[in-house]
Amino acid sequence: MSWKWVKIKDICFIHGGNPSPKEEEFASEGIPFIKMKDLGKYHHTTSLEVIENRIPLELFNSRRFKVIKKGSVIIPRSGSVGLNHRGILAFDSVIVSHICALEIIDDKLVFNKFLYYYLTTIDMVKITKQTTGLDAITFEDLAQIQIPLPPLATQKRIAEILDAADALRRKDQELLKKYDELAQAIFIDMFGDPVKNEKGWEVKTIDEVATKVTDGDHLTPIRSKSGYKLLSCRNVKNGYIDFEAGLDFVEEDEFKRMFKRCNPEKGDILVSCSGTIGRVTQIKIDEKFVLVRSAALIKPDQNSIISTYLEYYLQTDFMQREMHKSSNTSSQANLFTGPIKALPVLIPSKNIQEKFAAKIQMLEHAKSMSLKNNGSSSNLFDSLIHKAFKGELVI
Repeated sequence: MSWKWVKIKDICFIHGGNPSPKEEEFASEGIPFIKMKDLGKYHHTTSLEVIENRIPLELFNSRRFKVIKKGSVIIPRSGSVGLNHRGILAFDSVIVSHICALEIIDDKLVFNKFLYYYLTTIDMVKITKQTTGLDAITFEDLAQIQIPLPPLATQKRIAEILDAADALRRKDQELLKKYDELAQAIFIDMFGDPVKNEKGWEVKTIDEVATKVTDGDHLTPIRSKSGYKLLSCRNVKNGYIDFEAGLDFVEEDEFKRMFKRCNPEKGDILVSCSGTIGRVTQIKIDEKFVLVRSAALIKPDQNSIISTYLEYYLQTDFMQREMHKSSNTSSQANLFTGPIKALPVLIPSKNIQEKFAAKIQMLEHAKSMSLKNNGSSSNLFDSLIHKAFKGELVI
């Protein structure tokens, strides 16, 4: 490949973010304020345009917030670096301090989508450092990252091809969301609205219906190149475990030490509890692995609550709000085991829980067929992006 390589500092201005205003200071109109959860909802997007918060003009002027230009590429800077979110701003915005932005210096030399797609291939964990207890990227290290730089026309053609492949992948992902929405509709039909509890189900806490509630290891694990899988919150998705998202490993001695405290097994429930909190899945495989602190583990007491019911109950809008209300957001969102144990849970009869699980099993069979299509489109995208930056996609 004859493309030259350049450092980020040579093609981009690197901008930090701003401390977040208090919740009551936001308004329905004003300057967009991008939080980590806004970026996290997308994970990867070439047009970040759906946000929750705006800063009124008076507050913007009085605090002298820094505005990041539309078209800038944004990435996590601290706390949730390992989630490897990436986005392109759809409008001039203010960003929170846990995010940083790359603004193209000369758009006649660099196409922002080309930069964005290349950055989705880099695991920023490799350049993180510990600062004030959080994983963080320094601007100095970010500035030294090198990217290939073909002619602008080639950059745009590569981005165009990847856009088309990404659109196909997202179409398949939208279909999977429809299955999830149908599952939630079945839940509400059978159990009613958890907020109103109009069917009068008994209410207990998670602690009362679980034999164990804990989170992953609080020490820094000794990682290895192979061995037992080491998962974090980034591997916990709604309804499944992503074994491809920045997977780490530990050797047997480290596995045994960690597994004594937190022993995930088939039928248990995992919850992402740091950064992007509230993603929930049941463990559906017989494979031994361990967790770091950013993922929580719930072992349902099968005498009173079955795993499938608890999994979908925790995914309801009501419980998602409860988890976010219970989170500590002093630096980044963290949901600790104490608040998890205190979460309320409706307890229908075992009979109706089992009927619900049977319906979900049929739905998941149909969903698995769609997942095969999603896998095909995802594999196509992965193949194209791999070829793109080896110079094999466009001549």
